[in-house]
Amino acid sequence: MANAATLSGQGTKLRIDPYCGIQTLQVGEKSYKVDTKGAVVRKMLSCGLPVTMAVPAKAFKGVAARAVQNDRGEMTVTLELLHQDPELCVPLLYANDMADIAADWHSWSRLMKLPMLIVGIEGKATAVQKTLGDILVEQPWERRKRITAIKHRPNFLRRRKPGVVGVVEKISAAELIARR
Repeated sequence: MANAATLSGQGTKLRIDPYCGIQTLQVGEKSYKVDTKGAVVRKMLSCGLPVTMAVPAKAFKGVAARAVQNDRGEMTVTLELLHQDPELCVPLLYANDMADIAADWHSWSRLMKLPMLIVGIEGKATAVQKTLGDILVEQPWERRKRITAIKHRPNFLRRRKPGVVGVVEKISAAELIARR
């Protein structure tokens, strides 16, 4: 169930399968355990103290794609779980094949319930917008403002005030029959 991968250099191919469960990865002095629920980052501090940090999936900004051109002119795309702290970013994929990159990018985003991000040249991450042709696909707006605290009452009863109980008279059955 656990898959181990080691990355020695930037040009080395790396792929962590999103459907394979818990997987371990060693990058330099850092080691990662990656799952769809989050990641565990282990590293050694400069003083020699080992540090282990568990980062849940909701702590990441999203699944980011970053394109880097090497000295030979080849484009290498890296997928990573982008965190606000650069020390906690987790690499997921180094590859050249765009079909594999797109499939893994979408799979990691869907499984971890994170947005798909593109990191530009200046290092700023922007979200990828979902489009269907020229139409932008988003969550629909709510049609009416609903009061969430009073969901058990229908709309026409929400505006009414409760009645006041006055003096109660006991009525017998003889009085209910109308005679002329």
